[in-house]
Amino acid sequence: MSPSLATLLSVTTALIVAVASHVLSQRRKRRDELFELRLRAYSDFINAASRLVAARRLGKTDDTPDDLAALNDSKTRICICGDASVVEALVEFWKHGGTLEREQEILAFTQLCMRIRESLGHKRHDISSLNTSETLFRLEPSGYSHRVGAQKPSVQTEP
Repeated sequence: MSPSLATLLSVTTALIVAVASHVLSQRRKRRDELFELRLRAYSDFINAASRLVAARRLGKTDDTPDDLAALNDSKTRICICGDASVVEALVEFWKHGGTLEREQEILAFTQLCMRIRESLGHKRHDISSLNTSETLFRLEPSGYSHRVGAQKPSVQTEP
């Protein structure tokens, strides 16, 4: 092999490797940016929905424009950049009412949360045995009560 052919082959190989590396790194960068957009949209939606649900369960029926704007903004971002299964679950949740006041809405929201988990890389049924609905929709932990004062348990003494 002649030295000029070896040089040409080396330069061509280096050029191909550089172009391939550039293309792959750009693709990875776009994928990472899309993942970040999805994650932000998902968390903003859940945050806004949680605020509205907590307010409803505490008896507040007037929604602030800021809360509704945050909910609709994040919902729109999910429709734009979310996985198809997440968008489908969001549409289903919204079709049932989107207020989390009825059982159908609660089930649809739970499914939406499961689809979000999957889109973030978790396995489909990795937590299916857990009672996620109970955890998602109970406002306070079972052992917590702000209504009970700091009382010491009464100790009974034997006569």
